[in-house]
Amino acid sequence: MSLRPRTATLMGVVVAIVLAFAAVVVQSVSSGSKSSADAVTWWVPDWDWDGATALVKTFESENPSLHVDMVRTTGDTVANRVSVALDAGNPPDVITESVARTKTYMDKGQLSDLTDLYGPDMPKSDFSPGLVDTLSAGGRTYAVPYRWATNALIYNRDLFAKAGIAHPPTTWAEFAADAKKLTTSTVAGTAWPMQGDPSDLTLRFLDFALQNGTTIDKGTPKFTEASVQQALEQIGTSITDGYATKSSFELDNTGIRDLFLQGRIAMYLGGVFDADTAVDQKFPVGTALAPGPNGPGVQEGTGWTYLVPKEASNADGAKKLVSFLGRPANMAALTLTFPARLSAMRDAKFQTPIRKAYGEQLTKHSLAAPNDPRWTTMIPFVHDMVQAVALGSKPPQAGADSILSQARKSLGGGQ
Repeated sequence: MSLRPRTATLMGVVVAIVLAFAAVVVQSVSSGSKSSADAVTWWVPDWDWDGATALVKTFESENPSLHVDMVRTTGDTVANRVSVALDAGNPPDVITESVARTKTYMDKGQLSDLTDLYGPDMPKSDFSPGLVDTLSAGGRTYAVPYRWATNALIYNRDLFAKAGIAHPPTTWAEFAADAKKLTTSTVAGTAWPMQGDPSDLTLRFLDFALQNGTTIDKGTPKFTEASVQQALEQIGTSITDGYATKSSFELDNTGIRDLFLQGRIAMYLGGVFDADTAVDQKFPVGTALAPGPNGPGVQEGTGWTYLVPKEASNADGAKKLVSFLGRPANMAALTLTFPARLSAMRDAKFQTPIRKAYGEQLTKHSLAAPNDPRWTTMIPFVHDMVQAVALGSKPPQAGADSILSQARKSLGGGQ
């Protein structure tokens, strides 16, 4: 049956739009035309796109029999896209994905074993403490992490000097005392991200608990009552006592940074991007290790990793690409926070004075954040308990009891 002119025209427009969309979403860095057997498809987050494009050109020059098709993802969509593709058995060859979600795919048996990529050229000992372990099961490793970050203490040097505080706090007691001393009618000693992503506040809570008895075993938190109660008191009491701003209930990470840059918050636990932003604005910022009970406190590391799905069409080519991306120089080139490999941290861009504390925090006082999917489902509940204690509607002991009860239900025994 023939198409009417108007229908044929419409069909032509639709085809053109589809082809144009495909050209935007998928980009082959190689200019030559090669068979699909020679192609490696890589899902790349938009923030890595430009750097990844440059690296792929080098990879293709070293591996002329292969070319890479890059597909752009975003932070808002990558989790769902990856889950759907893996569940459908139609994934790309390489995926840049969050370390926090990787265990879910491991538990489903959806990832290729990448153990053989580790060795003399990429020793596991060259990665941040505990990082490779959290991506391993049964003695096998299923991912190659490349980007890693943690929080450290960020403080206003001018406000510290004005308050007569000679150096940043190194213990919990000093942190509380300094925050009280820094608090005035216009300045809050500190703040917490009570709004925004629930995991931001829960991360701070768990950091405190980990400094006082809670542990992480194979990606799963193992709580103690004393450490949970102490963590709730650390955050909640700071607000009820007035040295953490009550505006915390309206603030996310970005809001805290903005108030800090306005001179309205004196110090807080935050990421390296916040510190870099302050430097760019010529703000009197200082950084230091996170305070703990009796010295530097542990902070959780979070980041991104390379995955090769078990159903990858070109697993051999994918592993070659991941091995290439895992080189220290390439990891450093693509990383905006810190690279996962210790040797890659020697790059000059990670050695600036403001980043020194973050490098030391990562290499000496950090551990991988839990990635058990059962913990992920608990995060909103824990967030609400922290808020309830901070609001004064629930005592720390009662909040701790609620969290431990939920942990026993969600995470099983050992709590």
